[in-house]
Amino acid sequence: MTLYKRLLFTLLAIIAFSFAQAENGINSPYSRFGLGTLSDQALGVNRQMGGLGYALRDKSYINLLNPAAVSMADSTTMIFEGGFSLQNGNFKENGVKINAKNASFDYLVMSFRLKKNLGFAIGLLPYSNVGYSFSRSETFLSPDGDSNNSFTSIHKYSGTGGLTQPFVTVGWGITDNFSVGVMASYIYGDISHNISNDFTNNSISSRTREYSLDISNYKADFGLQYSKKISEERSFNLGFVYSLGHDLNAEARLVEGKKTAGTTEYSDTTYFDNSFKLPHTFGVGATYTYKKWMFGADYTYQAWSDASFFGDNKGCDRSKLSLGVEYSPNRPSRNVLKRTRYRAGLYYAEPYTEFNGKKGCEEYGVSAGFSMPMTSSNNMNNNRSILNVSGQFVRINPKTDGMITETYFRLNIGVTFNEFWFFKSKVN
Repeated sequence: MTLYKRLLFTLLAIIAFSFAQAENGINSPYSRFGLGTLSDQALGVNRQMGGLGYALRDKSYINLLNPAAVSMADSTTMIFEGGFSLQNGNFKENGVKINAKNASFDYLVMSFRLKKNLGFAIGLLPYSNVGYSFSRSETFLSPDGDSNNSFTSIHKYSGTGGLTQPFVTVGWGITDNFSVGVMASYIYGDISHNISNDFTNNSISSRTREYSLDISNYKADFGLQYSKKISEERSFNLGFVYSLGHDLNAEARLVEGKKTAGTTEYSDTTYFDNSFKLPHTFGVGATYTYKKWMFGADYTYQAWSDASFFGDNKGCDRSKLSLGVEYSPNRPSRNVLKRTRYRAGLYYAEPYTEFNGKKGCEEYGVSAGFSMPMTSSNNMNNNRSILNVSGQFVRINPKTDGMITETYFRLNIGVTFNEFWFFKSKVN
């Protein structure tokens, strides 16, 4: 297969992936607030270390958390990475527990070098997801206490949709120590929320509220990395990122209706202008490597406080801290375990939305995983593809009493195809 055919095949695969996003792999009541449950730009290696990535630099995998890291693209290979996750969620409220299982195809990315010190990446990522369906009921007695005249009010809540982020990234190694990069993305998607209030007493009209949101806009991320080799056994990296905040110019509206005898009459429409925004985002990270060990930390700040969502739902500034560690035996051996990289991490994130004037849910999690070479049994040097596997334990804890606590266990599986597409064989 020629190089151009391979590139065409890869691009077609990315386009096909964009149409495979019907199942977003989420089932959280808190995705009804803001833009939904936020995703980050973490790929397989980042997820193994609690979302660490601002200072990571390695030519064997793709790191999108800092666009400058794309400058590490190797001159002889094309890296192609895809990932999916399996999730088991537990929801607890006032002693009542419910479980839900989900699966999702998360990302598809490819990267290669355009020229010396200039790397390129293209792909598709989720930005946010919305998915929930739940209800609650209240029973009302008649004023005279006659149970035969009582009725029940049933509140139903459901939501679907999310935002998708196709992107291109360019990273440039200015010197041996400094690299810069930029990621240009197109944010698009539809989000809908539906609320209905039905009554068992047919003489009372049911009420409906339908929120809809349509977004189509741009997103821009910038990155800088500095690397320094202290000695043969020690080195450190620094990373800085910034994401431009701006209005999304979203088409958002609320339609209220009344349902009588099975017929819904829509009576009032409210439009929301300049409510939905992307936040100014600042991030800084560092890694320190000593022999076979690497330790790192990232801090992220997002300015959501200027945003509002459908009027009453407000944003609040968000911080996130990630810590990670990697152990690389890195031994030339046919024993695959001795060439596997082992990683672990943890993170803590504050909420970015408010519920009834109070901050939403804080989130924290721990993760661990490995990157195992998928090597041919005949020649361990002819294939540098990698299997990335990680497990994540995530807890979403509301800051307000009486709300749902969510606990998740996720299994993330990714495959990095790292092949010698640009390698030229020499015939003697």
